[in-house]
Amino acid sequence: MDQDINRYIYNSVSDYKVVTCNASKVSSDVFSKMLSKVKFEPKKYNLVLVKPNLCGMYHPQLQLLECTLKYFEPLAKRLVIGETDSMGHTPEKQFRRLGIWNLIKKFKGKVEAVNLMRDEILNLEVPSPHAIDHLPIPNLVHDCDLLVNISKVGTHSRTMLTCALKNLFGLLAEKNKYGVYHPLGVDKVIADLAKIVRCDLNIVDARDRVIVGLDPLSVDIFACKFVNLDPLQVGHLELVSQDRNLKLNEIMNQIKIIKI
Repeated sequence: MDQDINRYIYNSVSDYKVVTCNASKVSSDVFSKMLSKVKFEPKKYNLVLVKPNLCGMYHPQLQLLECTLKYFEPLAKRLVIGETDSMGHTPEKQFRRLGIWNLIKKFKGKVEAVNLMRDEILNLEVPSPHAIDHLPIPNLVHDCDLLVNISKVGTHSRTMLTCALKNLFGLLAEKNKYGVYHPLGVDKVIADLAKIVRCDLNIVDARDRVIVGLDPLSVDIFACKFVNLDPLQVGHLELVSQDRNLKLNEIMNQIKIIKI
């Protein structure tokens, strides 16, 4: 990924399409159809990085991760599931506990599960920061051709909402994220992350629904309804919209929901 800030600003109205489907109906065929509906255009990739929320409180269904891997395995020379340490967990522990190790065995060595803390860590500059001017990001995040963000919607004591944008927090190469970044204001740090890390595809486990979209902000706005939150009350959603020189309610009005 290059560091041109324009890459991280979603200006196309088509980016604001969100597709949703009953979770019980999601198969490889349905998953492919959902991606097509949001105008995701697949191609050949050298490196696809899949970032599920594994070390946080809300873990997406393994079925969603498996559908994602099946879709991208024939397209990617290298397909990596990546996560960083948290205060309570290591990725290796979660790979085992959540069934990731067993899942990737199905792909016969074509999928890797990686602790991103073991990667080279880049100290990336944040343009016009809200909270901090540099953030430690694993090199795989910088080098990947495609970043797939898989989260599960939930509530959070500091940010109200945890979903696609909050899942970026798990890319910070810092074990003590709570002690280092929470005092700065988690909403502000999330908005800063959104300036230097672009999620090309966002997949959300919303309990009995699955949500897919190109734009993490649009996905998060729609996901709020599943946890009874008003998007206008979620600080990082407001900050990310401001960074696009738009009002949050303007983006809310542009989102097109497609049900399958």
